[in-house]
Amino acid sequence: MKRIPLFPLFILMALVLGFSSCTEENQSPKFKSATLSADNKTLTVLFTEDVYASANKTGGLSASNLTVTAPAGVVFTYIVTHTAGTNTALITLTITSVVPENSKFLVKPASATSVYDADGAAMDAAQSIESNVATKELAIMGKWLSEGTNVAPLLVTYFNVAKVTAEFKTDYTYIVNQFNIGNTTTTPNLIFRGTYQINKSVVGNIWTIDINQAEPYVATAAGIFEIKTNPEVLWYEIVQTSGTQNTPPTPAGGFGSSNGGTLGTINIQKFVRTN
Repeated sequence: MKRIPLFPLFILMALVLGFSSCTEENQSPKFKSATLSADNKTLTVLFTEDVYASANKTGGLSASNLTVTAPAGVVFTYIVTHTAGTNTALITLTITSVVPENSKFLVKPASATSVYDADGAAMDAAQSIESNVATKELAIMGKWLSEGTNVAPLLVTYFNVAKVTAEFKTDYTYIVNQFNIGNTTTTPNLIFRGTYQINKSVVGNIWTIDINQAEPYVATAAGIFEIKTNPEVLWYEIVQTSGTQNTPPTPAGGFGSSNGGTLGTINIQKFVRTN
C-alpha cells in the first residue's frame, strides 16, 4: 500500500486556514472622501462603510467624534450631522474670517474610540482626509473706488467729498484717499492710514470692521460691510467712535442702522473693486 506524504498536506491546510483568517478579519472604517461646497459652508464626508458613535451600533456622529482643522488664520466653528448606521456625515461650517488661497480642511476622528463600524471595529485615530480647495474669500481686502452717486450723501454734504479710493491690505493695514469736489489732480486732499480688524457675522454675508486710525489723526471707528454680487459692489457703513457719541451700525440692524437708524441711508458708501 502506497503512503501519501503528510508534509504537503500540512502546508496546504496552513495556507487555507491562513487565507480564511485574513478574509474574515474585520477591517476598521476609513475615510473615503471629503467634499467642500462652493460657498465653503458644508463639508460632506463619506466613509468606506456605515458608521456609529459607539461600538454597540448606536449613536450618530457629532462634533465630539470628528475633529476639523484648517490652515492658521481661518477662524471657524462647525457642527456635525450624521444618522447612525449611514456612511455620510455633513459638517456645517461657520467661517468668521477670510479664507486665503489654497486653503483646505482636514477631518480626523477625535480619538481612537470615536468612530465604529457595525462589527464594533474602531477607526484608527491616525486616519484623516483632506477636502478640496476652499473658495478664496478675502472680503474687503483689495483696492476699491467710490465716486459719483456711490459716495455717501453724508460725505458729500458735510465734507465736500467727490471721490474715495481705498486699499485694505492683507497685512491688515489700510490707506484711504479722499478727493474733494473741485480736485481734478491725482493728489488727494486727505490720506487716512491705520490698521483694521474684520469678522464675518452670522447675519447673511455682513462683516463687522473695526478701524484704528493713525493718520491724519488718531481715532477709532467701527461699522459693517458686505460685498454684494452681480455686479460686485462693496456696501460700507462706518462711524467714528472715539471722541463722539456715535454708535456703529450692527449686522442685526443692517445698513442704515448707524446711530440707531437716525442717519438713515445717508452714511452708506458704495465701492467698486479696481484690482
